[in-house]
Amino acid sequence: MKHLTFVLVFISCIASFVHAQQKVIRKTSVDGKEREYIVHIPASYNGIALVPLVFMLHGTGGNGDDMYGNSGWAELSDKEGFIAVFPSSLRYKILDHEGAKTTTKWNITPDADFTFQPGEVAYDDVKFLYKVIAEITSNLNIDTKRIYLNGFSNGGSMAARCSIEMGDVLDAVCSNAAAFFLDTTYVPKRKLPFLYQVGNRDYGPGNVGPEFPQAPMRLFDTLISTPGIPYLNGKHYRIANNAVNNFSLNSQHTAIVGDTSVAIFTTYQPIDPSDCHEFRYIFVKDLGHSYPNWAPTKHWEWMKKYTLDCSTTDVDDHDVALESLFYPNPANSLISFQKSMPYKIVDIHGKLILQGIDQHVDVSQLYEGMYLVITENSKGKILIKN
Repeated sequence: MKHLTFVLVFISCIASFVHAQQKVIRKTSVDGKEREYIVHIPASYNGIALVPLVFMLHGTGGNGDDMYGNSGWAELSDKEGFIAVFPSSLRYKILDHEGAKTTTKWNITPDADFTFQPGEVAYDDVKFLYKVIAEITSNLNIDTKRIYLNGFSNGGSMAARCSIEMGDVLDAVCSNAAAFFLDTTYVPKRKLPFLYQVGNRDYGPGNVGPEFPQAPMRLFDTLISTPGIPYLNGKHYRIANNAVNNFSLNSQHTAIVGDTSVAIFTTYQPIDPSDCHEFRYIFVKDLGHSYPNWAPTKHWEWMKKYTLDCSTTDVDDHDVALESLFYPNPANSLISFQKSMPYKIVDIHGKLILQGIDQHVDVSQLYEGMYLVITENSKGKILIKN
């Protein structure tokens, strides 16, 4: 009965605000504990078209409402048309480098720089996030192949945990200012695209650096490639090395790219070229332990290239011109170009599936999943649904 009531209330809210953006505060119960999350529904949502779902996890001492109001993800949701969700962690008595305190924390143990005080019951936040996904996808028209998760500070560490334990439902994950704490290799449910961003002035909670107030941008490659460097207690290398090991990546990362007056980044590619994921490490100049207002836009540009089927590392941000030249998308039987043209259709591994010169192409025999349609001048993604 409680579940039915939730569904009816949720649907009623959506029906009432289908043409207006809306902040919906939801409560649910996990392991007998009441939990809360906020859903932002953009004005463009019509309940018919599939839309992506994007999580933003707060840091220590924060809550979902903080991230809703201050992170920029709600505003980007309105602009881009995805649904954004802002869960809240629970409040605990913990012990960290500052001693005993009571504060909100995501349960990232055992990979954590804090412990729960004796007698505290630590609840399963992965289970909570799974339930949030189940409830939202049951009541809103979510593209389940495009669910993404971001987190800041303690939420960034939780995002790292989710990259290991929730790869069956998450397409890509971004951790900001914190990620893996322990020097430990994990076995992920799926090797997914993972991004880590940190500022060169960010020592992070509990980390003490040398006498200089920031890490020089020119030392970025050294920091992520050399163990034991004092700055951030060697955490730059540890996080990069953990990502390499967790997701079976080549440690010989690609050339560093970017404007060193703002930020630089490097990308690690999978050892097995048939794997479809990457690890991106972004180092931001003059950024302390905070979440910059430009991060949602930049991270969305990176995340939205990926789906649960496969990452699309061979398709850059400009490879979308063809998508307006064929229809429908998704398709299950036939796709049509605006005119007859040479084309190729390849699968997620680059294997040629179909080719020819035509205006209408029969795709009814293709397996369900993501493909790439290539013409002489353009290429674009298409989802085949049986």
